[in-house]
Amino acid sequence: MVTKKAAYDKKVLSEISDLLLERKNTLLEKYAKWEDNSKPSGLKEMGDIADIASEINEEMLSSVLTESEIETIREIDVALEKIEDGSYGICEGTGKKIPLARLKAIPWTRYTVEYAEAVSKHKASGKKGPLSATLTGTYKIPSDPDSLDD
Repeated sequence: MVTKKAAYDKKVLSEISDLLLERKNTLLEKYAKWEDNSKPSGLKEMGDIADIASEINEEMLSSVLTESEIETIREIDVALEKIEDGSYGICEGTGKKIPLARLKAIPWTRYTVEYAEAVSKHKASGKKGPLSATLTGTYKIPSDPDSLDD
């Protein structure tokens, strides 16, 4: 069995995990406060943040949190899973180690700055085709679009 070497040691991963959980809890507390204020006064029982997180659904969240905040919660969950499976801190686009300063600034990031910028430019350009082709400049758009169906 081949074991993956984690990009960062356990101490760093523990610190990052704490940052991720702190941010997630901040967002979920925003929802919890809204939920608490929307209940009739006799029913105001505030549960543990983890209990609240497991009980709420996307529709309920979207009534309080912005789409960006909901996406951040999703990304945090992915990052926490990556910490568990040993793949945290590796750029999903390049396979390179993401610098620690970037991870501390945006602990749920999946990409190095360079790759994130390339993704952003690719989306903004409206180009069709894989991002890797945009990065290398090798992707050619066929002159006959029907040939793509083959």
